[in-house]
Amino acid sequence: MTDNFPAALERTHKALDFLAEHWQEAEVGVAMKRLREDASALEEDGFAWSKEVGLNYVLPKEALCCKPIKESKARDGLRATTAGGPAALTHPGLCVAPAPPCGFGVFATCQIKKGERLGEYTGEIRSYDVWCDEIKARKVAARGSDAASPFIWEELYCAWSGNGPRGAGVVIDAYAFGNAMRFINCSCSPSCTFKSFGTGSEDHSRLEVLATRDIAAGEQLSVDYGWYHDPATLEDIRNEAVKAYAADLADLQALVLPAAGQTETASSSKSSGYAAAETASSSEAVQVVAEAILEARGRPPLREAPPSFLCRFLDREKVARFVEVNEGAGFTKASTYVDIPDPVWHLYEVVGGLRVGVPCRCGLDPSLNKAGRCAGIIGRPLQIHHLGRGSEPD
Repeated sequence: MTDNFPAALERTHKALDFLAEHWQEAEVGVAMKRLREDASALEEDGFAWSKEVGLNYVLPKEALCCKPIKESKARDGLRATTAGGPAALTHPGLCVAPAPPCGFGVFATCQIKKGERLGEYTGEIRSYDVWCDEIKARKVAARGSDAASPFIWEELYCAWSGNGPRGAGVVIDAYAFGNAMRFINCSCSPSCTFKSFGTGSEDHSRLEVLATRDIAAGEQLSVDYGWYHDPATLEDIRNEAVKAYAADLADLQALVLPAAGQTETASSSKSSGYAAAETASSSEAVQVVAEAILEARGRPPLREAPPSFLCRFLDREKVARFVEVNEGAGFTKASTYVDIPDPVWHLYEVVGGLRVGVPCRCGLDPSLNKAGRCAGIIGRPLQIHHLGRGSEPD
């Protein structure tokens, strides 16, 4: 960015007007319009940030959450690699703008072709083991425990960049220092990928962002962060799924089929014959299961609010049939992840991901996921590709 603040501000206003119009029927469009109408949302501090990293649009004030750097800088006794040439320029058609429920995202203001280089993922080059020790210390300071679950924000911005000189691993951490690439959100239908380049003598590399398909103007850029396939994270997700299921077990065992023609909601009382316990005081997962049973065997209730996102991970007929056949005896204790009953295992896996801190909600944002099909956990393959218990669909 080489022009002055007024010119950059006008260009940003035009981009926000386009995005607000493009997504006017979606929540993301409402957020764009709100930002556009806020006279204090785009200021010279945001312009200075953008200018430092080569972003062509003014960064919104609320997104000023890290220090801007065009090139990654090393810590922990490491050296930044200069292999691969000068810093990769940020694509001139990229704009950082609101992206609920993710906060902010990176949007294309023009068509981008498959294979185009969009920028470099910059941050602090850290020794993985030292970085891990710091994350644990921050967890202890914040909550008195260094338990892996749940994640904290500080650990969600690192990207693996190689084994490093000691073989202990090296990551690029964009939490405190970075550029526009740190705002790219995760999607189950990603449009971009991180690709290693410029590997140096210390066996760690730089990361560039490449478009893996044509990207339309107005679309939000996305990648697959892959947390689900990190072995330690996957173990945490499944352990948390078992804990959540165990906590809900008594309420699940109390669920029964609704009386003929019943229309009460998931908060029906024990006198209704629908549930032997008050599901209104139960977890969101139990309420979703209860409502699924009602919708499969009773009359769908009138909704006063949008359905829970967790509804996506239940087959209503399958759950109702399970309760019908087992007469309340089907929900039994689960010692391990594979013991969670089949009709609700996917639901509880997603709850496990939420408890760990890696939930995916890309299906709620059409700019990020046009099809709306979401796996519920960052990096988890869609159900049509992956059954989730180490097996593949027929």
